[in-house]
Amino acid sequence: MGGTMERRRLNPVRLFSSDLDGTLAGNRDASRRFSAFWQGLAPERRPLLVYNSGRLVDDILSFIVEEGLPPADLVIGGVGTMMAGNALDGLQAEYADFIGGGYDAASIANLVGDFPGLQPQPDRYQHDHKSSWYLYRATAERLSALEQRIAEGEMQVKIVYSSDRDLDILPANADKGNALVWLCGKLGVALDEVVVAGDTGNDADMFRLDGVRGIIPANARDELRATGRTPGPEEKRPTA
Repeated sequence: MGGTMERRRLNPVRLFSSDLDGTLAGNRDASRRFSAFWQGLAPERRPLLVYNSGRLVDDILSFIVEEGLPPADLVIGGVGTMMAGNALDGLQAEYADFIGGGYDAASIANLVGDFPGLQPQPDRYQHDHKSSWYLYRATAERLSALEQRIAEGEMQVKIVYSSDRDLDILPANADKGNALVWLCGKLGVALDEVVVAGDTGNDADMFRLDGVRGIIPANARDELRATGRTPGPEEKRPTA
């Protein structure tokens, strides 16, 4: 090979799905530089911009204005439990129907509310398809005990734990990655045309998707780096 290695040919990026807090937001000067770069891209070459956050949709929309970030084409909120955007008619209701069958946030709260150390997050972080709690510095054993309690209650849900604090109990088919797969299917975007970015454990499901390219910022938590899906050196920066 003459001392050289053929570089893997990458498909053009058609969609950029990024977390907000700790990724695109957290330093307003940097956020505004990203906004200037993004809006400076030629419209015909600019990928679809999707904010994929743990914040609820209305909170995302107000937050990006405060931070000086560019408007999104589509928004995934509530750790993959909400969706909104003008690009697809009826998006929010169709996605809610897709994830919602049998999920009951009130029943989940009744089941886990007395679990040792578990504290409910404020109402502004809760909605019909997301039950959110604080559980500080939980060990694998404690998380396993919580999962066992939920399993005994015969509830089909998924636990997402991040930042050594935030615990979300979601519909079994909902997380940031599954939401992105569903959205790409609706848009006709292949996963190898997608770049994702995030900094905590609740972003891990995006990075686990086959074919995606990923950006992990320097401030990312070890829980994300330990997911087993680390972007290669050619995957650090999206191109449009």
